[in-house]
Amino acid sequence: MIKVLLVDDHQLFGEGVRSMFKPTDGIEISRITTNGHQIPSILEEEKIDVILMDISMPNIDGIGAMQLLKQKGFDVPILMLTMHQDMKYIKRTLEGGAQGYILKDASKQELTEAIQKVSRRENYFHPKINNQIFNFLRGDKGSSDVDLVGQLSDREKEIIGCIVKGLNSKAMADTLFISEHTVKTHRRNIMHKLGVKNTAELVTFSLEKGIV
Repeated sequence: MIKVLLVDDHQLFGEGVRSMFKPTDGIEISRITTNGHQIPSILEEEKIDVILMDISMPNIDGIGAMQLLKQKGFDVPILMLTMHQDMKYIKRTLEGGAQGYILKDASKQELTEAIQKVSRRENYFHPKINNQIFNFLRGDKGSSDVDLVGQLSDREKEIIGCIVKGLNSKAMADTLFISEHTVKTHRRNIMHKLGVKNTAELVTFSLEKGIV
């Protein structure tokens, strides 16, 4: 049985991943934490075969968590599970020591294969990012920011426009005829896709790249 520690700041998402696996799959999400700072203490308490970790998290992100584990002398293979397809994130995680990189829209079959390979210290890259990696290795760096902006939906761009104008969630909801909950969901998804940590970074990025 491959024992997995899942590190993701969305508890419900973590529980959803845990529920995917049955004993017959040979994989168990044995621990879940929403805080990367807790990883060392969990590894001291329990034998973990693979760490499945998001990149964008509060307190300490996935890159920082990998650095923390190195500093404390832990050597557990890490599989990044993220929404980010941009090469700059892939490069940073690989340089940080990640063994694999898989997207959150992966199927159970893909995730199973990824966990199995990483547990054997083999590399795994989600099929959607294979071309980006090969192009990068060939020296074709592409346009990372263009790739990031290309991930945005028309609705998300409308939300960004409202944020740049200084509207709060209620005002955005009234303007776009959607609920405040939907506005907050869009804002969270936008932050993840663009890799920004707060509204100020989002506004700066959006103005620099001409999103609005």
